[in-house]
Amino acid sequence: MRLPRECYPMEAAIAAHLPSLGPAQRVGLTLWIYGTILAESACQVAVVAALLPLAGEHALRQRLREWLRDGRDKAVPGWAQVEVDATALGDRVVVLAVTVRSRGSAVPVAWAVLPANQAGAWIEPILGLLGRLAPAVPPGWTVLVLTDRGLWSRRLWDGIRALGWHPMMRVQRATTFAPSGYRRRRAETLIPGRGQAWVGAGTAVKDRPVRRQGTLIVAWEADAEEPWLVLTDLPPEAVGVCWYGLRAWTELGFRALKGVGWQWQATRRGDPARVARHWLALAVATLWALATGTRAEDAARRGVALANLRTPPPPPPPPGRRRTLSVFRRGVGWLRWQLLRVRRLWRRLWLAPEPWPAPPPDLAVTVVPTTDGPLHSGYLPL
Repeated sequence: MRLPRECYPMEAAIAAHLPSLGPAQRVGLTLWIYGTILAESACQVAVVAALLPLAGEHALRQRLREWLRDGRDKAVPGWAQVEVDATALGDRVVVLAVTVRSRGSAVPVAWAVLPANQAGAWIEPILGLLGRLAPAVPPGWTVLVLTDRGLWSRRLWDGIRALGWHPMMRVQRATTFAPSGYRRRRAETLIPGRGQAWVGAGTAVKDRPVRRQGTLIVAWEADAEEPWLVLTDLPPEAVGVCWYGLRAWTELGFRALKGVGWQWQATRRGDPARVARHWLALAVATLWALATGTRAEDAARRGVALANLRTPPPPPPPPGRRRTLSVFRRGVGWLRWQLLRVRRLWRRLWLAPEPWPAPPPDLAVTVVPTTDGPLHSGYLPL
């Protein structure tokens, strides 16, 4: 089966970044991505319907099924921030995913698919994913690994640090903390109430087997229902009080895989091995949409035509207002326009990060430095 000429850049990029795939595998993955973007759904029925002009229904179904059965290998494509989280498909499977953020969304870069509602540890598969990703990180990068409070584990904390990375793990509200030189107390009492944040080093957790030295961030924004507590091994002077808030982008990335993007929640697939392979098509389609949307947004910010912006511009300033159109949806729109009008996809794409978030002006931040200097209170510039 020959691919449409507008898909050649896609197949060439897959060959460059996933060299372990053979020619037939590259064609199968390209068909999945091409059909997913056209249909705005990764469900097999929708993908087949979108690709019907290329071949008969039986041939398309066979080619798509072969991709899901064929092989088991998956390759994974300053500072970097990744997150470990889980998303479920009903009572069939749960996906443990490591994601990388970009402009209000997130791209899965490694994942493990497990049967749902079955006893079993998650920490071992997660550590395996992080270990496989480690060789892909450029030397000298500082990597932050964010996890939700449901994944707090001393083994995960130690495993992240063993890679030379830095955990930022949300802990339970009832956690106790002993700031350096002070007695232990409930961590949330380190701030008086809403609109306050505290950052300082000390010892978290009372029980010796799980006790850890680190920096605690306690923040309670004025409009939040409760404070959130995050433990990291970075020194207080080096961590941003609002960095953990970027975790919301992972939830938006899962939404891109589901309701607002590829409709993964509608699939009837339940075999973990096939779901894992299907996720490669979802991940590459998401990456393509975000990269295309990034180029389109950068061109709009600079006021130039899309075709004339062929290299990444300087880093963008902090967003002055909320986006009215997500980068993901902007990218999907441009990709469908190109494919439906039989245009070649852009070869020059990029993922350009935005500045790290600064605290809102109504959040008073107290930072206790690791040195013996005086306490710093007030608004903390990043």
